[in-house]
Amino acid sequence: MEGSTSPVIAPEPSGYRVGDLVIDVGRQRVTRAEVEIPLSQLSFDLLLVLARAAPNLQSFDQLMERVWPGLVVTPETVSQRIKLVRDALGDDSHAPRYIAGVRGRGYRMVASVSSLSAATIPGSSATTQTGPPAESARGAALPTLTGHGVSRPWLIAAMATALLVVAVWGLAQYIHTRRAWTPATTAAASVVVVQPPKSIAVLPLLDISPSGGNEYLGDGLAQELSGRLSRIPGLRVAARTSAFAFKGRREDVRTIAQTLGVRHVLEGSVRREGDHLRVTAQLIDASSGYQVWSQNYDRSWQDLLAIEDDLARSIIGTLQVVLSSDLAGRIAQAPTEHLAAFDFYLAGLAKLRQPTTAAQLGEAEGLFREALAVDPRFALAYAGLCECDSIGYERSQDSALAARAEAACHQALALDASLREAKLGLAHLYAVTGRNDQASAIFHAAVREDPSDVDAYIGLAGAYEELQRSAEAEGTYRRAIDVDPGYWAAHTAFGNFLFHHGRATLAAQQYQRVTQLVPVSAPAFNNLGAALEMSGDFEGAARAFDKSLELEPTRSGYSNSGTVYYFLGRFTDAARMFRKAAELASEDHRVWGNLADALYQVTATRPQAEHEYQRAIGLAERRLGVNPKDAVTWIQLAFYNARVGEPSRARRCMARALELGSDDVFVHYYAALIALEGGDTAAALVALRRAIALGYPAQLVRAAPDFAGLRDNEGFQHLLAAHGP
Repeated sequence: MEGSTSPVIAPEPSGYRVGDLVIDVGRQRVTRAEVEIPLSQLSFDLLLVLARAAPNLQSFDQLMERVWPGLVVTPETVSQRIKLVRDALGDDSHAPRYIAGVRGRGYRMVASVSSLSAATIPGSSATTQTGPPAESARGAALPTLTGHGVSRPWLIAAMATALLVVAVWGLAQYIHTRRAWTPATTAAASVVVVQPPKSIAVLPLLDISPSGGNEYLGDGLAQELSGRLSRIPGLRVAARTSAFAFKGRREDVRTIAQTLGVRHVLEGSVRREGDHLRVTAQLIDASSGYQVWSQNYDRSWQDLLAIEDDLARSIIGTLQVVLSSDLAGRIAQAPTEHLAAFDFYLAGLAKLRQPTTAAQLGEAEGLFREALAVDPRFALAYAGLCECDSIGYERSQDSALAARAEAACHQALALDASLREAKLGLAHLYAVTGRNDQASAIFHAAVREDPSDVDAYIGLAGAYEELQRSAEAEGTYRRAIDVDPGYWAAHTAFGNFLFHHGRATLAAQQYQRVTQLVPVSAPAFNNLGAALEMSGDFEGAARAFDKSLELEPTRSGYSNSGTVYYFLGRFTDAARMFRKAAELASEDHRVWGNLADALYQVTATRPQAEHEYQRAIGLAERRLGVNPKDAVTWIQLAFYNARVGEPSRARRCMARALELGSDDVFVHYYAALIALEGGDTAAALVALRRAIALGYPAQLVRAAPDFAGLRDNEGFQHLLAAHGP
């Protein structure tokens, strides 16, 4: 992530006290009462990551990125590693002293954690050189591409990193914008959604200003209008992100309404010339296709807030929605009396609607502060600051940002206790900082107050997951979909939940629905490909990954596609995809190893495979020159050497890998491949059994062409039979 304006991160402490444990970062060891507890490098790295983040939850995705940088592993692999750490520490998963699990979400440290200086580490001294943090011993984070059949683990990428598209808690960030991605969409003909009579989608207003530059205004007016209407009981308003997915598309109104599950659609335009503003709006009944109301507002720019109020009143009247006097007053209440403040606020929201780089977060924060400089009592602007700092905290884990975010949310609520954006923003912040009881209480109150608030349901479901209340989480995700069946984010969140609970087939159904709702979103198809692959549908996965690439070519997409072709035995297609991935990551030995694997499977291209293995060897050796403790690179180097006929070198490299990573899933997987290269079937089966025990998916072993020669082996058959069909 770009970080030019990110907060400065404090230097790494020399160590951490975790309950009665001491983690010595420089020596990379863990002691209790000055007695060292033996831990492998991976186990040490995992413990250190949890200590650094304490008391916050580390999701499976975060742990996979930080402990296995550049490799793609499954949540099961993480859980197996956690078990090894617990065993070493004498921790009990049912009554944890150190590490607590949150079912389906990740892990966090429950022991008290404090930083230690070199002088306060038992057995150390202030003059001891601490060395680099443990993570640097594994090298910098690399692209989500990894080498070889095992590391077709980035295939498992889609299981993990691709699911980041809309992470469960990330959904709660949509308090202002549901900003993660807002792709254009075309409805699938097969999608049928019930359309309640009093239901509406507010589309972005098209900017037709002669000089342009007012897109933020059309978007912001639509968003604020949608927010006002969503407060009305009995009126279902399509999720703003779902409605914004149609921005810039020339779709038939009936198609839009059918996709979003609404009867009415509001569309229009804004045109600004100097101080003059013209807003055109029309309300269409999609069941008949007829316009039921339209209005042109030719006003001064200074009347913008009055125009928004008039629009809301006209729509409410046309739809014959009956309001209580109290609610009518709240609906009519302008968020600020200062037009300049409102303008800054809308511009800040526009920044958050884009993919939020560090620079854009800084710009958004600046705009919200400009709004507050004009109107210090503008509650929505404080809610905007809360979201900016909350996102910043998630990226940097800087506790100062979490404190700032909380203060901003509380300030917003002090000014307007009913402000939905501030309530959900605070709940989201509580969730990402591990205060899930408080988060769930706010989300629960939100759905009690507004049973149609789909984002609150998604947030509540996420809170239930964190609290290990899986049955309630699933029921709440289903309720979110019932409330707004056309909201892609609800389907994605539920798909993520199902996927992380090992229900890939059902997850694929949810992701399939997302591709219908947002058919030009590459991440949607990437998610679908992941679930289909893990369900054993390689053909379907190939089609999904290919579609993802058609929409947005990326190196991880090429790698995912190449891997599934590899499993299908389509080695020429696999090689083609891996070449494209290599073009985008030419210094990464693993992509060349992937390419060599595919070429090796075809007799005619085997000489080319040796050339690519040699290239991979050179790059792997270069990487080990930087990080000689990288067990996975050592084992990959061993495999490359075995493939080019250097068994002695292969054995030396494998011995080093096993020394460094004796309980690393990928080390044992590659050890099985190397044993097969040497004709030692018994050793291969021993290594495979260990790899599967450590979390490598048995279904991928079953499908991998690398093990085709073992499929008639009784021991191989028994091994796979013990891990499902």
